Amino acid sequence: MVADTQLETVKNPKLTLIAFQLRNILQSGDEPIETSDHLWEKCRELGIKLGSPQLKDLIKQIQKPDGKIDFASTDNNSDHIPLLKPDPDTFLYFYGKPDANYPQIQGGVYPLQIHDTYAVDITFYRPEAVVKVSELQTFINPHNCLNPDFIQSDLGQTLLFWAEPMAAENKSDRHFLNACIRGLFPTPEAELLLKHPPSEGQLFGSPIFEYQTPTNYLLIWLNNSPETQQLESQGVYYEPLINLLCCRHKILYAYRQSRWCNQQAKQLYQQLSPHLKILEELPEPTPPKLEILKQELTKLPRLSFKYFNHIQEIKLHLNTIETNLKNYQTCVKELEDIALPEDDLPFLHEFQAKARSTFIEQIEVDLEYLIPGQDLFSELINTIRGLVEIEQTECDRSLEHTIQILGAGLGAGGIVASAVSGHIEQGFLVKDDQNQYILNPGISALFWSLFVFLLVGGVVGSINGGLLEWYNNYLKKR
Repeated sequence: MVADTQLETVKNPKLTLIAFQLRNILQSGDEPIETSDHLWEKCRELGIKLGSPQLKDLIKQIQKPDGKIDFASTDNNSDHIPLLKPDPDTFLYFYGKPDANYPQIQGGVYPLQIHDTYAVDITFYRPEAVVKVSELQTFINPHNCLNPDFIQSDLGQTLLFWAEPMAAENKSDRHFLNACIRGLFPTPEAELLLKHPPSEGQLFGSPIFEYQTPTNYLLIWLNNSPETQQLESQGVYYEPLINLLCCRHKILYAYRQSRWCNQQAKQLYQQLSPHLKILEELPEPTPPKLEILKQELTKLPRLSFKYFNHIQEIKLHLNTIETNLKNYQTCVKELEDIALPEDDLPFLHEFQAKARSTFIEQIEVDLEYLIPGQDLFSELINTIRGLVEIEQTECDRSLEHTIQILGAGLGAGGIVASAVSGHIEQGFLVKDDQNQYILNPGISALFWSLFVFLLVGGVVGSINGGLLEWYNNYLKKR
């Protein structure tokens, strides 16, 4: 019978956080984006929280004299580049004591750059120590400092728990695994991880289990043989594994971003309906109609640009998924090449299939629905532009006709008025009860000229306008 002291205990436990943060994007070129230093800031916060000066000052270890963080000089063309100063030992070891109620912690941190991404490996361990699984959080995840809600990296993170079960019957027992998870995480996060059964595989002769939630990805690797211990300590698996995890998190991030862009594009498409209704209910008078059309011509191009931009972003996310899926497949093959013949990692292939059959296909379906909407935006804008040109032409023509009518009427009225004024030689006789006055002939002539001018101008203008309207209607009927 197994001794009680060996039940649910592990030897040499360690918990590794591997977190990823975008360094630069397409729009920024090679320049780091504003949030690129997030991981190093989190290391500083972690150092303060755990009383570890090495973690707190990590950013000073990787900054250049000009304050920038970039990859160190290297003689090879590897895309997996350590950020610490060139040194035979690329891990920075740290110690700390969070508070009086916690034991001293120890671990190592490894910052690196992979293409356009920063990554950090933070590992807490208890070498050669035997620890109860119920106390794992105290020793290798103090204050839940490696949990996703504290790290909050934009691309996400993976936690890898490595330990040697002390009891033989615990080598792959589900109850033992559940106890490990409850010992590592607070109850809500643990229960969320345990909601679904894990995927299981084998690496270097020992079982490895995959647990995941929307925000947490956990691998539990149990050391069941001396061969596993030896191969793990050699670290030949490390570079393909961290590259694989980087590709995995980039694929998931790109898919989440494509979902957001798709939702935004749908909301913009829904905003088309009110604009279509405005066109259907345009008033007949040209001036207000023209003003409404001009307002629409101001609003719609902005909506169209946003819609087009979201479609382009979705295409970029699709390309990101396809590119990283190819790299992911390469990393899986590299791991399988160094694995033992009896090893099996089915959950890696399951994610590969999911990325192809779910993520890529879903985005392609989204684009099939969204791209015709882009054409509708363009057609609507072109239609409004055509209507504006027509209405503007009608306004200009109406103004021209008005000027013609007024010109003809004023001209005729002026001619008649000048003729009449020349024949007025006597003034008006104005009488009241006591006196009578004779209005000056000049003023009398002005009065009669104005009267005749308005009368004749109005008559001639009306006749001219009526004839023009009759002629236009005649042309329309023909």
